[in-house]
Amino acid sequence: MESYKISHIGGARGADELVIYEGSGNTGTNNYGYEACVVDGRVVSCGRNNSLIPENGYVVSGHGEAMRFLANNICVGARAVIDNGLFCVEIDREALEINAQVGIDLIRSRINTLDESGEEFDREKAESLLNKAVESKENGDFDKSKEYSEEAYYYTTRSVSGEVRAIWHRPHEKSDAQVEETVKRLTDAGFNLLLVETNYEGYANAQKCVCDMLPIRKGYENGFDVIDSFIRICHKYGMKIHCWFEDFFFGVHPHGCPMADIHPEWMARRKDGGILHDAFDDFYFLNPALDEVCDFLLGQIKLIIDNYDFDGFQLDYIRYPVIRSVDRSAGFDEYTKSMFLKDTGIDIDTIESVKTPEWDKFLEWRAEKVTAYVASVHSLIMEYRANGRNIELSTAVFGDPVEAIKLKCQNWQYWVKQNWLDAIYPMAYLSDAEDVGNEVRYMVEKYGEAPNISGISPMFNKLPVIESTKQVEECRKAGAVGVAFFCASNCTDIQLEKLKIGVFRNK
Repeated sequence: MESYKISHIGGARGADELVIYEGSGNTGTNNYGYEACVVDGRVVSCGRNNSLIPENGYVVSGHGEAMRFLANNICVGARAVIDNGLFCVEIDREALEINAQVGIDLIRSRINTLDESGEEFDREKAESLLNKAVESKENGDFDKSKEYSEEAYYYTTRSVSGEVRAIWHRPHEKSDAQVEETVKRLTDAGFNLLLVETNYEGYANAQKCVCDMLPIRKGYENGFDVIDSFIRICHKYGMKIHCWFEDFFFGVHPHGCPMADIHPEWMARRKDGGILHDAFDDFYFLNPALDEVCDFLLGQIKLIIDNYDFDGFQLDYIRYPVIRSVDRSAGFDEYTKSMFLKDTGIDIDTIESVKTPEWDKFLEWRAEKVTAYVASVHSLIMEYRANGRNIELSTAVFGDPVEAIKLKCQNWQYWVKQNWLDAIYPMAYLSDAEDVGNEVRYMVEKYGEAPNISGISPMFNKLPVIESTKQVEECRKAGAVGVAFFCASNCTDIQLEKLKIGVFRNK
């Protein structure tokens, strides 16, 4: 049996913890983990979070390392016991047989559903694989049965023509031939929109994006314009291409930040006066409250639109750094503090806790600064449209709208209500497909004014290949008009092949 130390029984689930939930009701966990329900010593379900605690059973819930332990060592039917502070699990013969039957029953159900809907699919291939799964189970080869059922899953998916199938890409190509290889690989798999990054970590990815405060990224000093190449070749293959523009994120510690050397007064600062670069993955951020910062970014956007024939423009990192505490939050430079004091009468230096009305006011005030910048970008895009340039505007946003404001001062809900955006790309970077669907569904129902193109990251998170297909299916059911995968560099050939024969088979 495989085992993992139990952190505690009940209560909040922390980083890398494995928690057991007993009693009644739901576990109350967030979406960033993995859970399994155990009844009579057997796993009866696994995957989603905030699970309903079963009668005569319990839920085992993991985050981080514990999540990976559960995902790699558990399945429906697995034998589970709690022994001397450890959660122990074993996928025995009975578990393998149960799991094989679950897979077979699922494929039968999916074939019936497609037949009832009149959906076109390769029925002969699906039934052949189903028969092989049944035969393998009867012969006791449960691994092979699972393999056949999983392959049949791709052939029993719906494929929706005309949906958005986007993918983010950080360019690394050094020639037209390499760019064409990338574009051909993605379009062949069914992708129809590329979001290509023009700036990263405070460096420009092409010469026509360069300015004094945004030097060229290492590897592109020789003059090859990878952005221009992607635009030409994407259009050649009938693929739309949008600019992926990082706004207030401008460097990574300890790699350095050119902007911090040139304009240290523009950087987001913490309460002790230092530059905040440890609130989220050691990232440096510019200060969204400064007019000079917003004017600089607007100038960069105009430069890119004037120089490149993009079909759309996407704002990313359109927010403050993640807020961990008062001391690990941004907005404490003297100019920002004086503006906040003038506008509200509150001296932010006197606030000691994030659980105060004064802190809530500071959150709201900072969110308004980000919103004012988004309004300016929208106005700029509308000027281009008035002059005949049809360019779409979207934003990559934090999936949970409440947490978006609380942790990042990002009020994307307001931007949607103002009809400033042609689409939102919520980053529903969760491990369980049902959790992804629930988060997307909430946004579609509450903020459906802007089409939802759901950001998902099964490839980046190194989930099993089939999870890419399952997450696409859940986003569709939730009302999204498409999906955006993060990111192209994490796409394996096998993952692309499964998308091509399944959810992306119809163009």
